Amino acid sequence: MSNSARLTFHLRLEDAVALAFFLLNLLLRIIFRGLAGGNFSPADVLIIVPAVTLLLAKELVHYFFAGTTRRIAGSEGAWDFLRPFGVIVRDWFPFLIILLMYYSLWGDATLLMVTRDRDPALISLDQRIFGFQASVALQRFITPGLTAWMAFAYFFHIINIPLVGCFLYVRRERARFREMMSGLMVVSFLGLMGYLLVPAIGPVYTLRNQYTVPLHQPMWMFDREVDFMDFARIRRDVFPSMHVAISFLVWLYAYRNSRKLFWILSPLILSLWISTLYLRYHYLVDVVAGLMLAPISFWIGNALFRRMGEIPISISLPRSLADRLPQLSRPAVEASQQMDGRR
Repeated sequence: MSNSARLTFHLRLEDAVALAFFLLNLLLRIIFRGLAGGNFSPADVLIIVPAVTLLLAKELVHYFFAGTTRRIAGSEGAWDFLRPFGVIVRDWFPFLIILLMYYSLWGDATLLMVTRDRDPALISLDQRIFGFQASVALQRFITPGLTAWMAFAYFFHIINIPLVGCFLYVRRERARFREMMSGLMVVSFLGLMGYLLVPAIGPVYTLRNQYTVPLHQPMWMFDREVDFMDFARIRRDVFPSMHVAISFLVWLYAYRNSRKLFWILSPLILSLWISTLYLRYHYLVDVVAGLMLAPISFWIGNALFRRMGEIPISISLPRSLADRLPQLSRPAVEASQQMDGRR
């Protein structure tokens, strides 16, 4: 009789994409810091290691406790009360992971593979393809009222994702919500790789000498919003425009699940795209790249989710420990399917 057994739990596709990004990020830091003669420091893993740990710990906790058949005496009521909240946390966890993916590029991480900002190349590309710089050309339309609306539309990016997510979570089957989470993970992965391959700081800095009309607006709250967005940004997040890519992707999921919601969001989404140029954050080529990235990520995310919504991961354990596991939880597949509510 073998002295070991295998424990199998299921890693969600959303988490698998995030893990692939974090591990690739870590590998790039090790390789390119070494090539540049730099030292690999603890700061390089400040977000990556905790994020990976959170991802794996979340799934292990789900495996052992989501389907428990034997509980501590007297705790049944409390456990039944808390378990649905655990399901919600697991479902919405990708939002936290996307933030950690983004902020893993804080500092000079975006200059590891390509060591110089590529703004001149993006400016030249805009000029060759379109014949003008969009953020400069839009100056003729600047008014205080329009600037206030554009500032709100740009900030709407933060509201748009949970708004559509909540609609899907409450009004549609959970598989539709997870499908959107998978698409968001794919677009985040590809978009953040764009930041590494094409680091740039944006026209607000590189074309500032060409701006003759200030972006004043009458509502102080929108100034605070813009200040917050500027503070929360990493240094180089220009190509592709993730504001455009993510909002377009979420818009596609809204169209797929509710035409009414799609049309309600339309003026805000379209205004958001224009705001990226109007507020001087992006070149026109960044916006075009975001518009191309969204449907690609939509297709890839949906295809991957259909084929591998959950990926089985096997771990070898001592037989003495494995024999105790059935006392703690039901088989992983059964528990996962019941908690996901997939039809």
